[in-house]
Amino acid sequence: MHFLPRFLLLLVMAGASSAVSAEPSGWVAARDDGFGFTYAFPREAFLPREGDGRPSVHIYESEDARAKLLFTAFRNEEGRTPAAFKQWLIANTEGYDELTYRPRGRSWFVLSGYRDDNIYYEKVMFSCGGNVVNVFGMSYPVDERSHYDPIVERIEDQFRPGKAC
Repeated sequence: MHFLPRFLLLLVMAGASSAVSAEPSGWVAARDDGFGFTYAFPREAFLPREGDGRPSVHIYESEDARAKLLFTAFRNEEGRTPAAFKQWLIANTEGYDELTYRPRGRSWFVLSGYRDDNIYYEKVMFSCGGNVVNVFGMSYPVDERSHYDPIVERIEDQFRPGKAC
């Protein structure tokens, strides 16, 4: 299963960590200390996954490891616009063959669709005048869509790029 596009393997980022706090609704709110992006997720649905030590990369997964969640940011060293970055992703990474949803704005875009028996949702937002790329990605089984679709919507609503340029 492809969860994270290969471009994430190319990231070289400055050191960072995240501050985590609990929300009354059972969701965990967090802020990345490096780039300052904020996000929230349901603590009962996702557990932190041991990462590979890359800063500003926060990965979580369901207890059965079938659903995965990613929050990250990195410097836009190539200076790509959102439209150019979107085209580059589709052309240079695997798993974008069955796109079903791809809205965009001036400084953001979403790529969503199917990969094998999974649904993926990736929101990419540019901040700091286009110098920082912020990414929220989620993958989950199609047969658990009714459970995870509302979670994706709420996470998407709460994911905010940082102002640490």
